[in-house]
Amino acid sequence: MAKTEKKGGIRMKRCLQIQIAVSSLLCMFLLEMQIRTGILSPVKSGIIISTLMISLILLQLRDKSEYFFNASQIVNVLFLPYDLEMAYLAFFQLLFKFFPQATNLIGILRIVGFAFVLVPVTVVSYGKLRYWLSRLINIEMVVFTFLIFDDYPLISPNSFLRNFEYSGLVCALSFIVFLYLVLKGWGLKLWISIRQKWTRVFTFTTVGLIAFGIWYDFFAAFIQIADNFSEAIWNWNFSLLNPNQSLFFPGNPSLVYLATLEAGIFEELERYAILVVLAGALKNKKFRAQGMVLISALIFSLSHYPNMISEHKDFVTTSYQVMDVFAIGCLLAIIYLYTGKLWLAMIVHGVWDFLVFAMIPATMDIASFLDLYVPSGILVPVVINAVGIPIIIFMLSGKRLSHIEKNIYTLLKPTKSVMVVNKIVPQN
Repeated sequence: MAKTEKKGGIRMKRCLQIQIAVSSLLCMFLLEMQIRTGILSPVKSGIIISTLMISLILLQLRDKSEYFFNASQIVNVLFLPYDLEMAYLAFFQLLFKFFPQATNLIGILRIVGFAFVLVPVTVVSYGKLRYWLSRLINIEMVVFTFLIFDDYPLISPNSFLRNFEYSGLVCALSFIVFLYLVLKGWGLKLWISIRQKWTRVFTFTTVGLIAFGIWYDFFAAFIQIADNFSEAIWNWNFSLLNPNQSLFFPGNPSLVYLATLEAGIFEELERYAILVVLAGALKNKKFRAQGMVLISALIFSLSHYPNMISEHKDFVTTSYQVMDVFAIGCLLAIIYLYTGKLWLAMIVHGVWDFLVFAMIPATMDIASFLDLYVPSGILVPVVINAVGIPIIIFMLSGKRLSHIEKNIYTLLKPTKSVMVVNKIVPQN
């Protein structure tokens, strides 16, 4: 039998019920009036209304028995993020349609409000997930739902607002709110910075690790267009970098910088969430730290396969990209786990993405000198990983590993509210 939730949880449950009811009414209105918003078709509206109503009924029954509690959890985490976000976007599309003279104000409200769309369902359901595997799967599903926001750009004459939304920073800020609340629900804390004792060895290792990480960004980016080893290692051709002539965002340098910021924030927060879940799932395992680094890097690498659609790449080319970033993913995980500073990992990640986004179109016609030896292109990701692996092995051994394990222990250190959480749903 599910335990009675505390007062704060009850209030948030009521907020979620109201949010679901309002979203359902909006979708019904769109169906009845047959208004085309560009987002919700009649079929999509019908599906969303159905799942919202099922969720509303189960929310009312969730305290009656363990069966209803579990059913409510499943429906909420599977459908509500997408349903609520789509209803939210549809609402603002209506505002844009009826009040075109106020698009800037509406755009600002849409950006600010989106950060709080998932607050009720996060507190009510995501914070009550019991098993580490389900936590991992559902966090990744939330990340995926955030990506739909990119498909519905802001209607505003203000270029900064459009770029801010298109860059994905809205989703990054929303994910901060989501991650903070879901970790709080699990009785954990979001450790942006873990306090360290800055000994001479730790300081030297940290400086060396960050310096290598930034150099590795340049190496991994330029080896793909280098004419020789020197151009890959240190003699980089900076004339191939120009935010004003970006291959990805032509004629829009501000979007290059905003997208760089988004990648560093969003993807490192996602990596943090994955590391926390893996720390719990691999608790008491002999090679927990190594497993966390490798599995998180694998997930990070595989998450690049959707680029086949977004960047119109074939499977082989995308697979090479997936291989390219594996060692980088390991290194970024190690940077956080060793230094305890998430912002350092964000900086190193941001440098990598800036180099990619700032590449000019001419780089598309430049092949790596490594392709002369193996024309298929497979040698580039092999060399990138071969250079990074020795540092990864070095950091996951000796006293450095012991230091990492201490920081992992901190990640799972329960907050004062963990006993309250355990009364509702037992932690694993």
